[in-house]
Amino acid sequence: MSSSTLDYEYLLNRLYARIPRRTSSGERFEPPKAEVLHVGNQTIIRNFRQIANVLRREERILMRFFLKELAVSGIMDPSGALILNTRVSSRVINDLLNLFIKNYVICPTCGRPDTRIVKRERVWILVCDACGAEQPLKPI
Repeated sequence: MSSSTLDYEYLLNRLYARIPRRTSSGERFEPPKAEVLHVGNQTIIRNFRQIANVLRREERILMRFFLKELAVSGIMDPSGALILNTRVSSRVINDLLNLFIKNYVICPTCGRPDTRIVKRERVWILVCDACGAEQPLKPI
């Protein structure tokens, strides 16, 4: 074999070694379910911090999304719970959580959850670590 063929095969093998391995179906991501508790006229999402950690998003961003979509005020509890100043059903909370995952976590190109949000100048961009795609986001 010629040296150019060997160089080509070496580079090809090196390239394949750097490509991330795919899982069987891409269904390794289980969307978390919110644990909702109603106390008087308040709604408490008990596992809010755990949800933000599973989604690999800042609690502040996820909280702003919920407060904006529900048009209510709320605060973060030091224990990691989100307290909303209105009564909201658990179905609505989980539907909003799935909407957040669809718009701000899952890559629209490859459908994987291996993404991060970066800010370039005044634009928020969803960057996929799996396929390298970049998608501008709606401001939260």
